[in-house]
Amino acid sequence: MVHRVLGVPYIWLTVLFLPLLLQGVEILDPGQVVYTETKTNGVVGRGVILECGPTLPDVYIWGFTQPGTDTIRAVVYNFGKGPKIQKLANELGELTVISNSASLSIDKLPLAAEGVYTCQALYDTPDGAKLYYYYVFLRVLVPVTKPYIVMSDSSPVEGTSMIMRCGLENGTRPINYIWEQESRESKLTTMAEIYDDNQFNLTDVNRNHTGWYRCLASNQVNQQRSDRVWLDTIFGPDQPQIDVTPYSVTERGYSALERETVSLLCQASSNPPSQYVWFYNNSQVFAGPQFTITKILRMHTGHYACLAQNTYLNTRSRKTITLTVYSDPPFNAYPAVIGAAIGGMIIATIITILLFMYVVRNRNNNPRLHDLIFGRQNSQSRENINFPEDEVPGTAEGERGTEEPGPSATPAASMALPRPTATPTNLPPGKEPVNVTITVMASS
Repeated sequence: MVHRVLGVPYIWLTVLFLPLLLQGVEILDPGQVVYTETKTNGVVGRGVILECGPTLPDVYIWGFTQPGTDTIRAVVYNFGKGPKIQKLANELGELTVISNSASLSIDKLPLAAEGVYTCQALYDTPDGAKLYYYYVFLRVLVPVTKPYIVMSDSSPVEGTSMIMRCGLENGTRPINYIWEQESRESKLTTMAEIYDDNQFNLTDVNRNHTGWYRCLASNQVNQQRSDRVWLDTIFGPDQPQIDVTPYSVTERGYSALERETVSLLCQASSNPPSQYVWFYNNSQVFAGPQFTITKILRMHTGHYACLAQNTYLNTRSRKTITLTVYSDPPFNAYPAVIGAAIGGMIIATIITILLFMYVVRNRNNNPRLHDLIFGRQNSQSRENINFPEDEVPGTAEGERGTEEPGPSATPAASMALPRPTATPTNLPPGKEPVNVTITVMASS
């Protein structure tokens, strides 16, 4: 690379430094030549500084080589009597030499200034002359200009594909592209970020892609955003939605009362907006989204259909409802029957619980009812029954157990002896205990 850029370096040494040889400056072994390479970037229209060593050489010369060529052309030289700027410098921008150095300052940098700059510097040292070659590779960058969007189809049909391209007049690559979407609600979304490719493909377009689009282009220098462009997706119509006012629904569909004003509103998503036609029992009766019937009659009972049409796509969809008109409010017996049954079960349960509590709390006052419910028929009544062992034939109550019965005693004659029971006191009227006396007749 060095020899390609320099061409014939040893001829340059002989020609350029001949005056020094005449003045007694001795160049030692050419192997002492030092080569240094650097890279720097500049921006069109701005300034850049090209360095030629850390200190001011005794003699130096700047050369320029355009990209793709091997020719070196002199730009500036200084043989010890001050810098001499050549005509070529006018093509490279506003070129000056920084004082007390051999560095070049180029302002208002043009694109033509891009290339290889070579500074050949000669230093007179106690050890003899030393030669340095400073190669500066200058790249001139171009800022991106304001981009613009080109669409293959600004009104794609839902389900199809389309392409958007972010165009630029100028800009040094690589360039990064960011695609942004702004919805109808002004919500900003980043759709894609593509490196060094200005094309954005939208496959299977849907209605959510409708909105404003911008592209943001950026490189090493700057970034620019395009104006927004509207993407309008064509679709529909969807299945219509019918709203009935006043709203009343039965098992047969919608219902209304005679002499009411009934409004039927049809809506179906579509772009462009749908055109609506109303049918009553398959006969067209109205064109428009809202069909109103004032003072509706029973003869208006029937099927009402809404037909939505997209005239751009020549597509359509339809929905039908049933409307029944009553002279009186329709009675629905089903809820009443269910309510009555549930209410009856609740009341019966409450009565049963109350009766159970009453019987349990009053089992001593109503033993028969208690025994009837709980199956204890002999639990209390046995206490009030006279058994045969309680009777003494032919003997008075005071003589029982003192005499044994003789053979002449009459078997048929007997007396019932009631068993003594304790009688409760202070009972309210109607709550007295019931005494049952059973007489048993014995026969031989």
